[in-house]
Amino acid sequence: MLLPSGSHKVCMTCHWFRHYAGVNCIPLLTCKLHQGLLAQGEHLTHRCQGWTDDMMRQRGWCPEVA
Repeated sequence: MLLPSGSHKVCMTCHWFRHYAGVNCIPLLTCKLHQGLLAQGEHLTHRCQGWTDDMMRQRGWCPEVA
């Protein structure tokens, strides 16, 4: 489902990407589009065919990356 990406178009910069502090403050990386978890590290190097620019990202601000 996830494709390797060598550009800035990775899960972490996608409109659907979210992260939460789970049990014992372990980060949970999720995709709202697929309603599932992302493996640690894949959010930095992979994306899927549903990748979309967020309006805030297009304006230069992405709260999930900050």
